Amino acid sequence: MPSLAATDTRSIVETAVRIRVFEAKLLELFQGGSLSGTVHTCIGQEFCAAALHPHLRKGIDAFFATHRGHGHYLAYGGPEDALLAELMGRAGALCLGRGGTQNLCFRRFFSAGIQGGSAPIATGYAWAMKRRREGAIAVAQIGDGTLGEGTLYEAFTFAALLGAPVLFLLEYNGWAQSTDVRTTTPGDVLQRASGFGLDVDWIKDDDPDQLHEHLGRVVSKVRRGIPFLQVVETRRLMAHSKGDDNRPRDLVESLWRADPLSRILDEDESVPAFEASAKESLCRIVSSVQESPTLECQFDCSLPLSNEEVESENIRSDADEGNEYGKVSEELNRALHAMMTEHPEVILIGEDLLDPYGGAFKVSRGLSSRFPEQVFSTPIAEAGIAGVANGLALAGMRPIVEIMFADFATLAADQIVNFAAKFHAMYGGRITCPVTIRLVSGGGRGYGPTHSQSLECLFLGIPGLRVVAVSHRHDPGRLLSHVVLHDEAPTIFVENKLLYASRPASRPPLDLENQAVVRADGSYPPLYYTHSRKQADVTLVTYGGMAMVAEQAMQRLIEEYETRFDYVILTQLWPLDVDEIVDSVGRTKRLVVLEENTPDYSVASAVISAVAQRISGGFACRAVGSHPVPLPSVRHLEQEVLPSISRVVEAVVSIL
Repeated sequence: MPSLAATDTRSIVETAVRIRVFEAKLLELFQGGSLSGTVHTCIGQEFCAAALHPHLRKGIDAFFATHRGHGHYLAYGGPEDALLAELMGRAGALCLGRGGTQNLCFRRFFSAGIQGGSAPIATGYAWAMKRRREGAIAVAQIGDGTLGEGTLYEAFTFAALLGAPVLFLLEYNGWAQSTDVRTTTPGDVLQRASGFGLDVDWIKDDDPDQLHEHLGRVVSKVRRGIPFLQVVETRRLMAHSKGDDNRPRDLVESLWRADPLSRILDEDESVPAFEASAKESLCRIVSSVQESPTLECQFDCSLPLSNEEVESENIRSDADEGNEYGKVSEELNRALHAMMTEHPEVILIGEDLLDPYGGAFKVSRGLSSRFPEQVFSTPIAEAGIAGVANGLALAGMRPIVEIMFADFATLAADQIVNFAAKFHAMYGGRITCPVTIRLVSGGGRGYGPTHSQSLECLFLGIPGLRVVAVSHRHDPGRLLSHVVLHDEAPTIFVENKLLYASRPASRPPLDLENQAVVRADGSYPPLYYTHSRKQADVTLVTYGGMAMVAEQAMQRLIEEYETRFDYVILTQLWPLDVDEIVDSVGRTKRLVVLEENTPDYSVASAVISAVAQRISGGFACRAVGSHPVPLPSVRHLEQEVLPSISRVVEAVVSIL
């Protein structure tokens, strides 16, 4: 054991002791009923944090921790009282009681409880810092169990491709919750990472001074843009969570005997005195936190607050008379070119984006040639793509993700649902994640059951997400630009692939008139069309590519039945706002909702339910959508499954 006289070593040991005292107190508080839920302590692994963080610049370097991240939070400089208040649900809580023990945010420290998910986010964050020449690094703490997550290896790929200054810190204690990792992790851990082009190393934490010096060299290397996997062999002395430890007793006893911090406490007389002082100080903090008021629940926290008004006239395609539009794909492309010209923080990331291909539907054509530093054409790795974009957004960039087909969004769902959607509320409103995810959605092209789905419905009802859909009556460029540049919420931007070849409409449909709609909270108003001189018979609601079907059906109904309509094209599918629909149905007493998805659990069912809850009198309603079978590849069979003009006509006639 090296001498503890050295200043660096003394500081490292004191940090480790303070971490252990804190973690032990949490277990005590949990046993006493002052904490609830779960507690994952890092007792036995303190030197992993204590030896590393002196080499990091607090608030400049970023750290992404796991569920077992308290030690790193404290070593990073996170205040003890704010964390205790977070866990106890008291005033002054770090994340307003929403993050708890696993999900913390302090300056550039972030922790999250889902294994592997933070690895690509840390990579994206590191890339953003590299682009800004900050000379900073990001550290992604991972555990043994993370080695089974495919997202980790996607992060390795992106880190190597981008030369991102990211350090993957694997704290190897031999156990993944209750499982001996030797039974689940075949092969050589270092070879796994080195095969992706990362520099790798393995070191034990039993000599804190040696560990500290070694990690200093590693951090210096990462600062030069060399991604690195550092394995630190350590031990977990306590249970995975609270008291759920089923490891053999003799194994745990042997780990305690090998614990370097316990050995230092036994051998150096000055360290127990520091431990006693740390315990006394922590007790005072606990008493102060326990006397603080309890937190109150806030229900309006999911999306970042906004006072910006959005007017339907500013996102409607016929807003400027005489405006000549190109095809929808061309308008989106033009908007991307304009944004990248004026805003270098706009980054496009996705598969096959490079010229001359320019994306599967050519929306990205020409961008990589003009803006090579703002376009990243990636491997096939949707989780990694979304994760890197999340990291870019957290770091202040305005990333746009192109998901080639909406069907592939299932591979990115963890990053969208458990990270992008959660960050703002989970971290107490401290940060935003303004990532835009473009979904190429829908059928009608004969692409078959895995390339034709309207999976935007998977993301409806997720707090913290916004879902917006473009139609041929929207100005696609304006709508996309507003989402990317002005919306602080993570947003799913739905582009029905049949729209790409159409042109935005230049005048209102049929004999209807535009009705201006304004939203003052940053959400996106629907496009609303009525007839000022005639009472409508039916309220017809749709979104996206189905607006073209809806209007053809209305034309037939007007000619054959003289039916009059109120017509609503939803812009924002979630959060759902039905004010104009309620107003219309209150007059027409009839509602038909058309969408491309199967309508039983969908936008249609949500709209009908929301309207029914706000209208006291009855109304007739129908939902029209695809039949509940996977879309066939053969075109005539596909058309049988998709909603048709005749089915819309039948639905309307049935309630007249």
